[in-house]
Amino acid sequence: MSEHPNTSAPQHLSAAACPHCRSIAPLHICALVTVLALWSVDGAAGEGSQGPVRAEHAHATLQAMRAPLPPVIDGRLSDEVWSLARPAASFTQRDPDEGKPASERTEVRVLYDDDALYVCARLFDSQPALISRRLSKRDDSSDADQVTIYLDPLLDHLTGVSLRVSASGVQRDSTISNDTFEDSTWDAVWQSAVSIDEEGWSAEVRIPLSQLRFKVAEQQTWGINVERYIRRKNETTWLEFVPKQEAGLASRMAHIDGFDGFRPKTHVQALPYTAARTEFVRPRPGDPFNDGSRGFGAAGVDVKWGITSTFTLDGTINPDFGQVEVDPAVVNLSAFETFFQEKRPFFLEGSQIFNNFGSNGANSNWGFNTSDPQIFYSRRIGRSPQLQASGDFVDPPTATTILGAAKLTGKTPSGWSVGLVNAVTDREFASTATGSVRGESEVEPLTNYFVARVQRDVGRRGGLGVMTTAVTRSLRTPALGNTLSDNADIVGGDGYWFLSDKREWVVNGKLAVSRISGSTAAITRAQRASQRYYQRPDASHVSLDPNRKALAGFAGRTNLNRNSGLWQVNASLWGVSPGFESNDLGFMGTSDRAGGHVVFLRRYVTPDRFTRSKTWWVAKSWTWNFNQQMQSDAVQGQASFTFLNYWYFNGGGNWFARTQDDRQTRGGPSMVSPSGNFWNLNGGTDSRRWLSLQGYVSGFSNEAGSWNRNVGMTVNLKPSPMLTISTGPQLTRSLTIAQYVRTVADATAVDTYGERDVFGSLDQTQLSMTTRVNAILTPKVSLQVYMQPLLAVGRYSSFRELARPRTFDFRYYGSPGTLLGYDAASQTFTADPDDVGPAAPFTFRNPDFNFKSLRVNTVFRWELRPGSAFYAVWTRQQQDQAYPGDFTLGRDAGALFSAPGDDVFLVKIAYWIGR
Repeated sequence: MSEHPNTSAPQHLSAAACPHCRSIAPLHICALVTVLALWSVDGAAGEGSQGPVRAEHAHATLQAMRAPLPPVIDGRLSDEVWSLARPAASFTQRDPDEGKPASERTEVRVLYDDDALYVCARLFDSQPALISRRLSKRDDSSDADQVTIYLDPLLDHLTGVSLRVSASGVQRDSTISNDTFEDSTWDAVWQSAVSIDEEGWSAEVRIPLSQLRFKVAEQQTWGINVERYIRRKNETTWLEFVPKQEAGLASRMAHIDGFDGFRPKTHVQALPYTAARTEFVRPRPGDPFNDGSRGFGAAGVDVKWGITSTFTLDGTINPDFGQVEVDPAVVNLSAFETFFQEKRPFFLEGSQIFNNFGSNGANSNWGFNTSDPQIFYSRRIGRSPQLQASGDFVDPPTATTILGAAKLTGKTPSGWSVGLVNAVTDREFASTATGSVRGESEVEPLTNYFVARVQRDVGRRGGLGVMTTAVTRSLRTPALGNTLSDNADIVGGDGYWFLSDKREWVVNGKLAVSRISGSTAAITRAQRASQRYYQRPDASHVSLDPNRKALAGFAGRTNLNRNSGLWQVNASLWGVSPGFESNDLGFMGTSDRAGGHVVFLRRYVTPDRFTRSKTWWVAKSWTWNFNQQMQSDAVQGQASFTFLNYWYFNGGGNWFARTQDDRQTRGGPSMVSPSGNFWNLNGGTDSRRWLSLQGYVSGFSNEAGSWNRNVGMTVNLKPSPMLTISTGPQLTRSLTIAQYVRTVADATAVDTYGERDVFGSLDQTQLSMTTRVNAILTPKVSLQVYMQPLLAVGRYSSFRELARPRTFDFRYYGSPGTLLGYDAASQTFTADPDDVGPAAPFTFRNPDFNFKSLRVNTVFRWELRPGSAFYAVWTRQQQDQAYPGDFTLGRDAGALFSAPGDDVFLVKIAYWIGR
């Protein structure tokens, strides 16, 4: 696989001029016209269009009845209207005794009216006193008896929703995509109630039709399935049974008829909010911007409009995109960005339509050292400003203000899935003070972000899709223009095809092209970035061009997967060209990579003398760059066991061959990546018990002498149905023989292309103890505490430089013919590569570190009514960096907990208006 960078590029998407800036407010006419055309085609298809028929399995059929009066949702099933519906009661075990009848009887009935769907479940139990009613926070996995309702209102056998209620009344909901993928970030507004009596327990659910997407038709058939879980028996039973060796969720539901005269209504929902935040942040002496405390207030509204029964438009004015959870502390010594998960509700809901690019059809997607760029990473919107202002004192904004955002998502009856997002972020300024001079520096430009996704089901066996993203910036200052691209566009297509009507084997894939444009300084910066390192002196397939004003590339992947069966296979080929760039609105680590793998997996789902189930797999993987140099070559395997007592154990390892590493010198010549191995063991006890344990140990070593050991344990305590505590230490010890320190330009370094790539041996210790306490007072009221103390200490030694490209040979500073000195006052090393020779000495700071961090996050949540909530949040962060390179547990732990910190208090109330 090869590429000539920038020989072709997608046409730049047009933008409409506004009175203030020509580069903002892109119309993306093609994308919008496409959506409108799809809509008009579906309208012409008629109300009775059923869309693609996908399933070939025989399904049980239920009958829904129209309710003359809505039942009262109190969990008691005392309303006479329930007698109109015939119960469905044929449930089959999936666990622990697959295929056998359920050990306890379950009856399910379904009613509807013009506003809602009603489902009741009568869950008989021969020992009602043993029904588990442990509380949990909404959307958390509930360690209690529970019942889950699965719905496929579009009957496309690909999408749907699930709604779960536990015997303690805790709700969990999620969307279903790609047949088997569930996304619990969806928060629907629905009602439920439960009750327990001498015969078992009961659950009643009311699901407003405004929360579901379904087609317009006088007579409708939906997909439905019901799952019951009995905790003390670890028993899972299903209304529509799917054997373990087969696959399917949306495609394997029972059918429910009887929806006659079912007419969706246009609905509008609003979620206004108000929030107040107070910060107590330690000031530096003389800081004119911080006296130690400051307060902020905000108000806004999110609006959801059901344009049709299958399309929803979300809009927001002055959105609240704050997080109530903090990101974990990390120590990142690599050249690549750390990925953090999205936690903001506006972007989470409906995100599966964007996140499934290239992965549809397959129920598993494996990867080994895979560079698989993410085209849309929503945390780019509202990101921290990308420029840093200079001055004696600087007051930078912590995030970019989102002026407004809108999102359109939905699926037409004939199988077109559509998702559009557009957001505008404001200019951000950092206040500066140097001496008596005050100033302002623009650190983030006015920016428009646009994402469009269209996907079409093709018959019973396939699908095709298109996705595009665009970032348009207004760069008013030279600093911004020299740093950021003014336009960044990506266009890609994806698809999948099942090789037979059984939908057992599937091939899927994707291909995307990118183009960024800007000033020569900005594009030079992109060429030199860690994703590609065009300045590599020995890379004949790329070259640094300081006159470029654009950069383009492609990324693609194709996969073969067996979705079901006891023997499964996954194979993949992929590539990311040197010029591909998605980090403006996506996330990518490394370009200039291609690779492949093949995986063979064997499952055992029938219990034997010792285990309930077990799995093993083996894999072979390769990675190379576009200069056809091998970058990784590995064999790996894993085995896992679940024992009869529900304890589990996993173990595995891999071996990797000696290859080249063209990134270790961070823009310098390629060097050897030594061969080595990695192994891991982990296990745990039955998580249903009041006390359960989890533990792991892993190790790594290579032929150069580098090694790593990790050990950790988690203790889970459930002292009462209202309280859960999870805590445990994690310890890492490692020695990295060649950790990159810096690069020094030196024309006398002829062997290494006029530069000296400096390395050191890094001895590192990291100790943390993550603790979570969940106090669930009622299903509507919870208090959560998260605490993460972290100690990370690294000591460097044996400083040296790479002697020759494509080797692991070094010249050590301080050895005969070289000098190495250290000034403790300035904490600076001075190295002279050839003592009295022509090479000039150079200096570098002592890279030793001792990072001590404590993060505490406490969240009180009260669900006032369905969809409405009150939050009170306290966050504390404290750090200390004394004694770099010296790890002393008692001293460092004491300094960690006594270090001064910053506190943030937040209160927020959001009130849902709708029906």
